[in-house]
Amino acid sequence: MMKRNILVWFRTVVTVIVVGTLASMVFSLRGELERTKVALKACSLNNKSNCEKKDGGVYVLCRFDLKSDADIADYKAKTLGVIPKVHAEKGCRLYTLLEDAKTDWSAPMRFGERTFWMVEKWDSIEDLKAHINAPHMKEFAPTVSGMRSASTFHVLEEVR
Repeated sequence: MMKRNILVWFRTVVTVIVVGTLASMVFSLRGELERTKVALKACSLNNKSNCEKKDGGVYVLCRFDLKSDADIADYKAKTLGVIPKVHAEKGCRLYTLLEDAKTDWSAPMRFGERTFWMVEKWDSIEDLKAHINAPHMKEFAPTVSGMRSASTFHVLEEVR
């Protein structure tokens, strides 16, 4: 009788462990599925072609330092205003304006509130050239170039 009770107890413990493990896996997978669905929804809402993984392409890294009298809010508004047009261009995978992150860390080098970065990724050099010559870029560039004290423009590719 005692062996039977131990066996029943052992089966119960094993069942609880197995069921608990399976439930944990299901909840974990469910959470991962929800995160994936949210990411895919964000991609479709933003109509960005950079949501799918592609190989190759070229990257662009630009640094823009604003003059001391430039209106930072105006610069941001003008630049953010052109981004949706760029996202709609053929070959655009990534086009985003960046600035120093607001952290309490002392270690990372800070560039300051007047330095901005543009990070881009294009399917090809030809797509990048078409972007540079796009009518909305020809219209946009003069509205911000006078606000900048310095600019750098680097075209990069992945090391393979």
